[in-house]
Amino acid sequence: MRLRTSSALALAAVPAIALSACGSGGASTTTSTTTTPAPSSSAPATPASATPPPITPAAKGDLAGITVGGTPAKPSLKVDKAPFTTKETTAKVVTEGTGQVVKKTDMVVANALFVSGKTGKTLEDTFAANQPQQIPVNQWIPGVAKGMLGQKVGSRMLIAMAPADAAALIAQGNPQSGLAADETLVAYVEIQKVGFKGEACKVVTSKEGLPEVTAADGKAATMKPTTAAAPKQATAYVLKEGTGPVVNAGQTLSSHYTGMLWTNGTKFDSSYDHGAEPTPFPIGVGQVIPAWDKCLTGQKVGSRVLVVAPPAEAYGAKAQDKIPANSTLVFVVDLVKAQ
Repeated sequence: MRLRTSSALALAAVPAIALSACGSGGASTTTSTTTTPAPSSSAPATPASATPPPITPAAKGDLAGITVGGTPAKPSLKVDKAPFTTKETTAKVVTEGTGQVVKKTDMVVANALFVSGKTGKTLEDTFAANQPQQIPVNQWIPGVAKGMLGQKVGSRMLIAMAPADAAALIAQGNPQSGLAADETLVAYVEIQKVGFKGEACKVVTSKEGLPEVTAADGKAATMKPTTAAAPKQATAYVLKEGTGPVVNAGQTLSSHYTGMLWTNGTKFDSSYDHGAEPTPFPIGVGQVIPAWDKCLTGQKVGSRVLVVAPPAEAYGAKAQDKIPANSTLVFVVDLVKAQ
């Protein structure tokens, strides 16, 4: 199974400012012919040796000295008198949402505008680019994660980040950013959604309309095609439910899998073709096709899951080695371990 190439938040000054480790879900598919997942190509904003502070809700405060302007679609942030500093990461809800409360294990779709408290300079603005980011809460830089934690979907908030929760980590991981380790970063964040961009995975409880598959332990699955129309939405059917913990976005999931074409059942890849060990890959962070991110998160370790990936949730109009363009794919995935 190919990994998707990473497309982290692009900043000329601060690569991947919103991230602590992984790329966004807006990644494009790789054109590599390698069938085994490879490490992400994105540079982490937090170096592997760094240990970010634990994610706890930010303190509440007025954040006087920071002015929000512009429009809801294109907000602006102004540091009234630079430098603006804080020793404790602090959040102020500007507009409270009405959706579910954000937890540290959630995948969140959010827009963010970042400003230097030291200079007042805008560092990155996903509002202006109209590119909200899809990232697990615990993989945003700690200051943003603390500000989002416990807030409701739909909320807009100001977050002033203590150096240890943002600038110090970025400066250490990306010296070329130009950020000083002791400066405060300020962000204006809009929480759009808990979950993934686009339609969610449709988890069905009946095999009706799905191809018939045969899957035995230790062997690649086989498939008898169906004449039914292929689903237009990523779809999952649990062939065997496991008893292990639920798989969360941001974990490394080790699985055995077989991938087949909906049209004729032809196998195009299987982990069993690459050795006896299950294949590890990041899940829920845009490093695999969207259907896997959407349909495998939330499943239990030990489960065997049938996943149908329409073209829009797989490789789209790009042919991939043995996979023709615009193919609907069928996977049988055994969830062996998540950590």
